[in-house]
Amino acid sequence: MLELRGVAKHYRRKDVLRDVTHSFPVGLTLLEGPSGAGKSTLLRLIATAERPSAGQILWQGKALPGGRAALRRVLGYAPQAVDLPEELTAREFAAYIGALKGLARAGVDAQFGAITTAIGLHADIDNRISTFSGGMRRRLIFAQALLGDPQLIALDEPTAELDDATADKLGAF
Repeated sequence: MLELRGVAKHYRRKDVLRDVTHSFPVGLTLLEGPSGAGKSTLLRLIATAERPSAGQILWQGKALPGGRAALRRVLGYAPQAVDLPEELTAREFAAYIGALKGLARAGVDAQFGAITTAIGLHADIDNRISTFSGGMRRRLIFAQALLGDPQLIALDEPTAELDDATADKLGAF
């Protein structure tokens, strides 16, 4: 279980999140709200991409940052915007993400192949990311989030830049 206790995030003089306390049980949880409500900031905090200004984030009862490494091993994160390494192929990028998660290379290759086949990206996995369209990049970000069979998946605007057919395929996961 993921718990937030009194979490706040401030950027300079702007309060983005104030005193957020919530438990996320196993299962599906959707965040919705208007633009600027702090949803992306909250997901970055959960993904340990940023640290809260105040409060605690706990994973399986362990407070972060001590539990940061443990959370990262079981987390799949697909940010809304990301600078992808343009010079890598999709397969090389998956290997890199797998290494960060401590996954075996053979397992990453097999799992990434299955995921990209299911979402219609497999024919392009040996192409450089620099050649990918916006929709292909979005599918790649989604695919890497699923590597390692994560226990927790944080998706920020997961269907942005995708056509309806592809968004429906991703919904199956």
